[in-house]
Amino acid sequence: MTVARNARPPSVADTFVVSCIDPRFVEEPSALLQMLGRTGRYSELRIGGAALAAVDETRPAWGTALWENLAASRQLHGVRRVTFLNHRDCGAVNAWAGRKLSADPADELRVHTDLLNRAAAEVRRRHPDMEVEIKLMELDGAVQSLPCLHCAPQGLRAEVVMPPTPEPSPNRKPEAFAELVRLRSAPGAQPDAAQERELLATGIREYGLTADEARRIRGEVGAPSGAVAERDISVFLASRADARGRVGRADVSEAGRLYRRLSGGTLREQDAKARAARIASTAGLEPRAEGFWPFRSERWFRRLTAVPA
Repeated sequence: MTVARNARPPSVADTFVVSCIDPRFVEEPSALLQMLGRTGRYSELRIGGAALAAVDETRPAWGTALWENLAASRQLHGVRRVTFLNHRDCGAVNAWAGRKLSADPADELRVHTDLLNRAAAEVRRRHPDMEVEIKLMELDGAVQSLPCLHCAPQGLRAEVVMPPTPEPSPNRKPEAFAELVRLRSAPGAQPDAAQERELLATGIREYGLTADEARRIRGEVGAPSGAVAERDISVFLASRADARGRVGRADVSEAGRLYRRLSGGTLREQDAKARAARIASTAGLEPRAEGFWPFRSERWFRRLTAVPA
């Protein structure tokens, strides 16, 4: 076989993206990956419901397509991360759930969070050394990263094909970007979701930073200490709340474990649960009564919120 002299070298990628086939979201996944600095460094599978393919037992062919494509991309491109990108008002997820989820945004968030976490667990079960990201896209294209209990890898296996490490940009200017973040984050000038994405894209495009560097500087400079973790816990608790905006003891305990992990394990378990309870209260969530009838009460929640901060 004759190989053309100008043939391209084998491609490499660090991310395997799973997104939906909804025609309303044709360009948004590519725009998101561009903002994250991954243009030309990802492979993509579009399938109904995105992460749904990993967990829907009624459509085994969808799961087979997902896992075979992931295995192929890992072998051919060296991917080391899976990014699941679900979106709101998804017809496939509505059909799977048996109801119109968008009628109750809190319920919709809860279903997608659970679905995406289950998909992440399935990836890690098959590929324990892979990182997973779970994201949910709003109808306006805004994207939020959801709290994930199964996303962190436990160490890379020797046979993983790693993509080459990019050379640092000669135009890398983290200090200048930090000053821009301070300016954009001044009181009364907090950016909205679209401006936040543009700010990170500016850090990548004009200041020579990687997406991780831009996000780190944004978090360290533009947000108060602990704000990112508290936001993630608030989103997680909202996803667990019932239709009346109530969370149970198990929900708060799980949020406490997540908070403790996000804080690097520096908090005691009880303190982390207490902080999760206070975050729930600040977010306007109410506790569910727990215990055996007729002694069910919300005392468990009051005990947690009474723990000194």
